Amino acid sequence: MNPRVKKNMKVRRYKTGEEEALWSLLYETAHSVNSKDYSPAQIDAWAPCEKDSFQWANRLKGTNPFVAEENGELIGFAELENNGHIDCFYAAHNWQGKGVGSALLRAIEAEASSQGISSLFAEASITAKGFFQNHGFSIEGEQTVSLRGERFTNYAVSKRISS
Repeated sequence: MNPRVKKNMKVRRYKTGEEEALWSLLYETAHSVNSKDYSPAQIDAWAPCEKDSFQWANRLKGTNPFVAEENGELIGFAELENNGHIDCFYAAHNWQGKGVGSALLRAIEAEASSQGISSLFAEASITAKGFFQNHGFSIEGEQTVSLRGERFTNYAVSKRISS
């Protein structure tokens, strides 16, 4: 076990009422961690100050993400779609490198296997590319995507898993 990981961390499914905390986690992570690889305009497009709370709540209800928590504090979350696509994969900015992402990925892989999904794929940010590579994902290619008028570089990544 990673010695930096707290023993009280657990991964579970999202609960209604956690929408604001998860948005704050995404926002703070993008603005503090991803800002080393993306411009301020790109970060603002990625995680804007103004959000559609109704749309965000509906998204979470639909994707039912995995949530990592430590003593009641939400420290990460990740979504797995039925086709093996991983979306919204975040560890809180102050929890980077402490096993949160690894714990979330283990939960995703277990869930995918139980659903008979044989491969996982994602669009990894420049910042997250190394994490995915270190966890057995292959880089399929660099790509440019647009969001709210900004263009971003990210990487198509994939991994075969046993189902």
